[in-house]
Amino acid sequence: MKIEEHGNGYRVRKMYKGKTYTAYFDHKPSSKEIMIAFSALMEGSGASSKGKGDVKEAAEKYINDRRERGLSPSTLIGYKSSLRNTPEWFLKMNAFDVEQRDIERLISEYSKTHSPKTVSNLSNFYKVVFRFIRPQFVYRVEIPRRVKKMKYEPTTRDVMAILDYAKGTRYSVFLQLAVLGVRRGEIAALTLSDLDSSNVLTVNKDMIKSEGRGYQIKKIPKTSASNRRILIPSGLAEEIRAQGYFFKGDIAQPYKYLQRAQEDLDIPHFPLHIFRHFAAAYLNKMGFKRDQILQFCGWEKSSNVMERVYSYNLDPEESQKDISDAFDNLF
Repeated sequence: MKIEEHGNGYRVRKMYKGKTYTAYFDHKPSSKEIMIAFSALMEGSGASSKGKGDVKEAAEKYINDRRERGLSPSTLIGYKSSLRNTPEWFLKMNAFDVEQRDIERLISEYSKTHSPKTVSNLSNFYKVVFRFIRPQFVYRVEIPRRVKKMKYEPTTRDVMAILDYAKGTRYSVFLQLAVLGVRRGEIAALTLSDLDSSNVLTVNKDMIKSEGRGYQIKKIPKTSASNRRILIPSGLAEEIRAQGYFFKGDIAQPYKYLQRAQEDLDIPHFPLHIFRHFAAAYLNKMGFKRDQILQFCGWEKSSNVMERVYSYNLDPEESQKDISDAFDNLF
């Protein structure tokens, strides 16, 4: 039995009754750690003994296991996408023969034709797959750095123009709720029973992609903090009741409508989700406390979204006027 350096970690192999067992460590193991690891392997609890089965089989086994455990369909869709787009040479490898250099080759090749985010998703998928079948195999690989793209941040004037553009259409209610910080899936899942006589709206479910085609209602929202009750403006509440529903149709249609409104109004393009950024920035500008904003929009108290992205500099022509005047005096 010999401790060998392996990638960024260590590997130990041992023969027992004609069978090869391999244990992987992210540090140089002690004799006791090796003994415990091989004991687990030989008892079958480690599930990492040398055996047959290619990477594709292992990945499918993991996905099926997660499905049975009730993993979110949207996450399963992402896993299946990663598996589907994996190079054939890697899928055909014996899952128990994969080494650090094979992972490095996979990531290097994949990075040439895919975005950093997609590469990161692929790497994370195989990390959990190998953790499932080979707990001792720990690999580390450098992922290309994501290029942060500047997204247009709508001003109050932009948002008011879009809402005015949508008045009288089937998208009016949807866009107003989006401006209040309600997520797209949350809006699509709402029913009239979620709005009480006091104009309090209960957000307690979500609409997500199903593994097959179409969408399905998830009986719990995105996070525990997303489960919330919010008081909405009376005018919006009456509009919802008069319309008789919150939204009907393909959940992708509001995206297309927003793009058309932006083009007609000559407003730079921004995705529908940015309305949540606006909601937080607007409430922040109006002087509401951080906890109030987090609760209203459905973020955990421990979330750093306010500091990270959601309190963007709304309406710089107003908020930066004193700064501009100071430089004007200098010039």
